Amino acid sequence: MLAALSSVAPARADGAAGSLGGDRPISSMPENDDIRIGAWARLIEGPKAQALAYPGAAARNGWGPWSISVIDGGDAFYVVFAPGSGGAKPGGGPLYAQGSWIIKRSAADGSVLQAKVFVRSDPGTFVRLYPYGSRSRIDVVAYGGVLYHKAIIPLPFEELLRSPFSRIVGLTSDVIDWSRFSPDPALYRDLRGLMASVRAGLPSLRYADDGAIDADGRAVLISTLADQAKPAGLNCSGFVKWLVDGMLHPITGNYLAVGRLKERMLDRRGSSFTIGFEERYDPFFGLDWSRALARAAWSAFYPSLRDESPLANDVAEAPFALRVSDADPVNGGSAYEPYSDNFDDAGLDVRGLKAVLFMLASSEPGRFYLAQFNARESAPPNLRRYFHIAALFPYFDEDGAFRVAVFESAAETSLDAVTRRGYEFVKLVRMPAASRFEPQALDRP
Repeated sequence: MLAALSSVAPARADGAAGSLGGDRPISSMPENDDIRIGAWARLIEGPKAQALAYPGAAARNGWGPWSISVIDGGDAFYVVFAPGSGGAKPGGGPLYAQGSWIIKRSAADGSVLQAKVFVRSDPGTFVRLYPYGSRSRIDVVAYGGVLYHKAIIPLPFEELLRSPFSRIVGLTSDVIDWSRFSPDPALYRDLRGLMASVRAGLPSLRYADDGAIDADGRAVLISTLADQAKPAGLNCSGFVKWLVDGMLHPITGNYLAVGRLKERMLDRRGSSFTIGFEERYDPFFGLDWSRALARAAWSAFYPSLRDESPLANDVAEAPFALRVSDADPVNGGSAYEPYSDNFDDAGLDVRGLKAVLFMLASSEPGRFYLAQFNARESAPPNLRRYFHIAALFPYFDEDGAFRVAVFESAAETSLDAVTRRGYEFVKLVRMPAASRFEPQALDRP
C-alpha cells in the first residue's frame, strides 16, 4: 500500500508564493512605455554612476501611479518601472506586479543586456526580452517553466524597449499563445464549487493507515478488505476514493468497490524487472488505483465514451524543455536547466509541477488531477515506487490569481508541502468535476 503521511499542514489553498491577484487580461495590462521613454536619457542610456545616483521617483500616466528606481546588483544594475508608488524603496510594494519592467544593464560598460516584464503579478511569471542582432528575442516563463524560448521579434532591441507591451504581443501572437495569461474565472466556477464541498466534508474525516470506505459503507483495510478497528479513517488512497465517490453517487446511485479498484494493471505499466516485486512491494499501487478511479469517473460522466484503456486519462503530453530554479523578481531566472520528459511509468519531475498545472488550468479549465508521487529507493534494487496520492485543483480565482488547492489524506494542505517531501516524479491523471457532491459517511450509525 502507499506510504502514509505522518502529519499534514493546516488547511489552506495554495497559490503562487507572493501572488498579488487582481490582474487584467493580457490585452489590457498596465503600460509604462511613455515613462520609460521619459527616463531614457538618464537611466537607460546615461552613465552608470548617474543611474546609480538616482534617488527614485514617482510618475503617473493614464494607467495610474508608477515608481522608478535603480538597484545595484554588483556585476549589473537594474532600472525598475513598477506599478504603484512603493517600488524598491524600503517598505514599498513588490516589484513584480503585472506590468512591471526591470531593465538590466551591464556594470562594466553600461549596455542594456535584457529586460524582464511581469505579465502576471507573480515573481515567477514573466517574459524576458534580449537583443538578437538587428532583431530581438523573447522567452516566456510561468512558475519556473520556460514555456517559450528564443522566439524572434522582428524589431530592434532598442525600439522594443521603447514600445508598449501590447506591441510585443501583436508581433508574437502567431508564435505565443498569450491567452494562457488571460483566464476567465467563470470557467472555474464548478471546480471551485466542488472544492468548497470537499472542504465542508473534511471535518467529518480522519486519517488512518490503509483505510477506505467500501461500496457498502463499511470502513475497511484496503490490503485485506477486513473491517477497520475504530476509530476508522482514510489514508491517501481511501481519501481520493471518498472524493470521487462523492461525485459519482449523484450520477450512478452507487459507490465504488475497493476490491475492483485495487486490481493490478500488469499489462499497462512496469517491466520484466518490476514484475518480480509486485507481490512484496506493490510498487504501482497508486498509479493503478488512480487510473481505475479516473476510468470509473469518466465512464459515469460520459457513458458514450468507448475507450476502455486505463491510460486514456493520463496527462501524457510532453512538457516544456527548460526550467528555472530561481525566480527572484530582480535578477532571478536567468539560468535555465533542462527539464525531463513526461515518462510513461514515472511522469513529471516534481520541480516543474506548478508550471505544468498552470498550463493545464489554462488549456483545460474545470478539471482536477489525481497526482501519484513516486521516487526511486536508494537501497538495492533501487525500485521506483508510488508512495502517495493527492488531488490537485488548479484554478484561477475571482481576482484572476492562479491557485492550486491540494487535498490529501483527509486534509487540505499545499503544493509546497507535498512537493517538499522528497518525491522525484509525479504522474497526473485527469478528472472531471461535478457540481453535486454526495460523499460517504466515514462512520455508519
